[in-house]
Amino acid sequence: MADVQAGFDSYAEFAPEGWEPPAAEQDRASMSELLSDPDTWAVIALTRGRPVGHVAFLPARERVPDAGHWSDRPRIPGLAHLWQLFVLPDWWGRGVAPLLHGAAVAEMSARGFEQARLYTPSAHARARRFYERRAWTAQEDLWNERLRLLLTEYTRPLSAGAVGDIP
Repeated sequence: MADVQAGFDSYAEFAPEGWEPPAAEQDRASMSELLSDPDTWAVIALTRGRPVGHVAFLPARERVPDAGHWSDRPRIPGLAHLWQLFVLPDWWGRGVAPLLHGAAVAEMSARGFEQARLYTPSAHARARRFYERRAWTAQEDLWNERLRLLLTEYTRPLSAGAVGDIP
C-alpha cells in the first residue's frame, strides 16, 4: 500500500493546484477483492524482505459507466489490463520498474493475451516516457472522476516478436 500511496502523492508534481491525492487505504477492500480473483496476477519487488514496488494485471473489461460491480462488466477477449505498476520513490531509476514491467508483459504473453492496455495520468511525463520506450502507444484521453485527473489510455501488442522491455 505504501508504494501506491507514494505514487498517488507524486501526482501532486503535475496535478492542478489544490489537487489532493486519494487515500490508497480507502481502496483496501476493493484491491483485496481484485487481488484475490484467480485471474489477477501480481508480483511484489522486495529488498531485504521489504516491498519496494509491485505490478499487477488482470483480464481487461469494458468501460461501462455505472455498471455496478467490476465483475459485472464484460471481458474484452485477448486484452490484458495493466492495473498497477508502482515503485517507491527511493527506488526510481534503479531498475525495479523495468523488471516488474518485463515480468508482467512476459506473463501476459504466457497467458495468451494478444494485447495489453493501461491508463496513466496524461500529465505524468515520466510515466508516459517509461511506457512509450516499452512499445506502448497512446490511444485516447479520459477523465477519471476518482482521481480527478485526465488519464491517457495506452495499448501495446503482446505477440511474439513484439518489442520487449527496453531500459
